[in-house]
Amino acid sequence: MDQARFRSEFVILPSLSCGILPSMLFGVTLGQWGSNVIWGSYFGLGWCLAAFRSGGIMLDRPVTAIGMAWGWLAMIPLYFASGWLWDRLSERGRRRALLLLRLSLLPMVPAQVVMGWDAAGFHLPDYTAHMASSY
Repeated sequence: MDQARFRSEFVILPSLSCGILPSMLFGVTLGQWGSNVIWGSYFGLGWCLAAFRSGGIMLDRPVTAIGMAWGWLAMIPLYFASGWLWDRLSERGRRRALLLLRLSLLPMVPAQVVMGWDAAGFHLPDYTAHMASSY
């Protein structure tokens, strides 16, 4: 495994898993969007922080702009973290880190579950949920 592949997996896989892959899976099987609990929350955190700062207004244009920008900018720390891991881990450690990354792609839930949690008072700072509710 080379460094370029290692770093690209740490950036591309979470960004695809945040909403695209779960939405494709649940779109075909259930007819609704989906999200990854871990990576959807990571990429959606900026949206929630912006809404919190604006007094809880989720459908505001500046909040939407900040939330979308956060989603794109959230890939930068992943790139630098992957370089840090590459420098500090042995080959065996790198394989384990990739295994953990790939396992983190598994906890996907459909829109119905995310919205049910929200209705029950547990708000997941989910990127795809915020995208879907902003239109």
